[in-house]
Amino acid sequence: MLLLLLPAAINVSTGTAPPEYLGSMRGWLWPAAIGLGLAAAGLVVWERVRGGETSNRSAAIDRVEMRIRGLLGASLATQSRIKLALARQPRVSVRVEDEELDSDDLEAVVARLGRPLALIGEPGSGRSTLMLDLCVRLLKKARYDPEAPIPVVVDLAAWSAYDARGPMEFTGWLQRELTRQYRISRSAATVWLRRRSLVIFVDGLDEVPDADRAQAEHDIAPYASMVCSSRPVPEFVSVHVQPLTRGQVQEYIAAVSPRLDGLQTALEKDPAHWDTLTTPLMLNLVALTYRDREADFPVDPVAGYVVERLAGQRAAGPTIRALKFLARLRRPDLAAPAKLPDRRSWIGLVPTRPLWLLFVRGVPAALAGAVGAVCAMVGLRLGLVPAAVGAVALSGLVVWVNQLPNVFRPPGRAHGVVVSLVGFAAGVVVGVLATVFGMWLATLAVQWPEAVGTSVVLALTFVLAIGVVQGQAPLAWAFLITIGTGVATFWTGPTLFTGLFVGLVVGLLGGLFCSAIGLVWGTVREPQLERLVRQRPWWVQPVIPVAGLLGSLCGLPLGFADPLSPTLGLLIGLMITPIAARDYVWPFDVLSERFSELLARPLVVGELSLRRRSLLNLAEDRLLLSYVDGEYRFAHSVLRDHLAVCDPVRLSGEVRRRS
Repeated sequence: MLLLLLPAAINVSTGTAPPEYLGSMRGWLWPAAIGLGLAAAGLVVWERVRGGETSNRSAAIDRVEMRIRGLLGASLATQSRIKLALARQPRVSVRVEDEELDSDDLEAVVARLGRPLALIGEPGSGRSTLMLDLCVRLLKKARYDPEAPIPVVVDLAAWSAYDARGPMEFTGWLQRELTRQYRISRSAATVWLRRRSLVIFVDGLDEVPDADRAQAEHDIAPYASMVCSSRPVPEFVSVHVQPLTRGQVQEYIAAVSPRLDGLQTALEKDPAHWDTLTTPLMLNLVALTYRDREADFPVDPVAGYVVERLAGQRAAGPTIRALKFLARLRRPDLAAPAKLPDRRSWIGLVPTRPLWLLFVRGVPAALAGAVGAVCAMVGLRLGLVPAAVGAVALSGLVVWVNQLPNVFRPPGRAHGVVVSLVGFAAGVVVGVLATVFGMWLATLAVQWPEAVGTSVVLALTFVLAIGVVQGQAPLAWAFLITIGTGVATFWTGPTLFTGLFVGLVVGLLGGLFCSAIGLVWGTVREPQLERLVRQRPWWVQPVIPVAGLLGSLCGLPLGFADPLSPTLGLLIGLMITPIAARDYVWPFDVLSERFSELLARPLVVGELSLRRRSLLNLAEDRLLLSYVDGEYRFAHSVLRDHLAVCDPVRLSGEVRRRS
C-alpha cells in the first residue's frame, strides 16, 4: 500500500490531478503514506527481534529434525541395518584425549566437558553418525524445553575461505546455510546466534583444501560446539572415536546369523582379516558383500562391495564409468550431479579421443555442411554469382576466425566417420534454417520506406566496419566503407536487403560457433594438449571452401540474374562474423559462453551416458549413492575416493564374473 500511495501523494503535491477513484480522500494521501511507512519500519524492527517467537522456534525444530533424520536415513549405516535386518549398529565409544574417560554415550561426554570438542577419527569410523544421533537427541530436549538451544548441522564442504576472509563473512555464510538448509530466516538466525540459541555442529572439515583449513578452523571456533575431523583442531577438545573391538564385531555377526556365516568362516580361516573390521564402515561393507554367500575375504573390501552391489545388473559397466567420472569431479559435498557443472570443472577428465573427434571430425564437418547449405540456398534463391561470392567470403571468414587446431588422430580403428556424418548433417540443417530465417526477415524489411532501409544499412555498416577494421584510423576506414556502401545502396535499391539479412544471420551464427569452439579449446588441459597437438590432416582446412563452392552450383539454373545488389548485401551482412567471434564483446561473450557449454556436452557422453538419471537411480538402489535434499550423493567419501581411481574395465569384468 505504501508503494501504491506514495507516487500518488507526490503527484498531488506537484499539482498533478489525482486518480478519480480517490475522490475526496486526496487530502489523506500523505498522512496515510507516512503512517504506512512507520508501520513498515515497525514490522522490520519486530522481524529483527521475533527470533524467540514460539511458533518460529517450533517450525525450525521440525525442519531441522526432518533434515537430520533424512541424512541419517540415507546413510550407509542405516541402509545396511535395514538390508541386514539389524536391531542396531554397534555402539561406538569415544575417549577424551589425555583422560581415561571411555564412554559410548557421547551426550554424557559433551555434558561433562562443557567445552567445544572435535570428534577425531579416520574416515568411516562413525563420527558423522555419532554427531547426527546426538543432534536428534538434543532436538527432543529443545522441543520440550524452551530454554534449550536448537542443534543444527552445517557442512563445511560448501564453504570456501576465498569467499570468507573473516568471522563476519563466515557469519554471513552460516546465516545463508541456515536459511538454505533449514529455512530459518536471516533475522531469526541473527538473533539466535547472538543469544546462543543454536548449537552448531560442523561436518566436512576434512573436505576443505589444506590451503584453506587454517582459515576455516579460525572462523568456526567462535560458533561451533562440535567438529568432525581426522586430526586435532585448535581450541577444541579432542575426543577420539574408538575402533570396533572383536567382541563388537562378533556380536554384529551373531545378530545377523545365519546370513553372515560366510563371513564368519572367512575370518576363521585367516584371523588376520579381523584387523580390517575396525570401523563401522568396513564392517557394513563386508557384511553387505558376504550376505547369504561364501567367498574368499576380498583383498579390497570397497571393490568387493561395489562388485557385489552391481552383480547381475546389465548396466553395470556404464554405471561404473559414470560413477568414476562423477567421483573424479571431487565435489567436496560428495555430490554426484545428474546435471553437468561448468565445463572447466570436468573437461580435464575427458580422454584424448573425444577431443579429437570434436575438433578434427565434428567441427570441420559441421562448418562444411553449414557453408555448403547456405551457398546452395543462396544459389537457389539469388543466383550463381551471389552464391559463389558468398562461398568464397564465408569460407575465408570461417577459416580466419576459427583457426582450427592442429591435432593428430589418436590410436584406434574407428576414424570418426559417424561423427563426421552427424556433424555434417547438423551443419546442413542449421545452415538451411539460418538462410530461410534471413530471407524471411528480408521480406519484412523490403516493406520499409526506402529512407528508413538505407539509414539502417548505413548505420549497420558503420558499426560492423568499426568492429572489423584493425590497426590505425579505424573510424576513417569505417567512414569510407560506409560511404561506399551508401553509394551502392542508393544505386541498387532495397533489393540489397535480400542478401543483407541472410549474411547477418549466417555471419552471426558462424561467428558464435567459432567463438564457442575457441572457448572449448581454451579449456583443454595441458596434459591433453601434449597428447593432441601434432599435425592436422591436409584436407581438413580446404574441405570448408570446397563444400561452399559445390553448394553454389545450385545457382546454375538462375545464372547471373541481378547479381550486384544481393551480393553486396550478403557481403555487408557477413561482416558481423569477426565481431560475433570475439568472446569479449557484449553480448557475444555471454552467447558464446552458453554455446560453448552446449558444444562441450558431447565430449562427456562416453564417460557419462545420456541415460545418466537412470544410471544414478540404479546406483542409489544398489547403495552406492544416496538421495538427500533433491540431489545424489556418494554414500561415503571412502567409496567416492575408491571409485575415482578404479579401473572401470577391470571392475566391470569382475561384475560379469560374479554374475
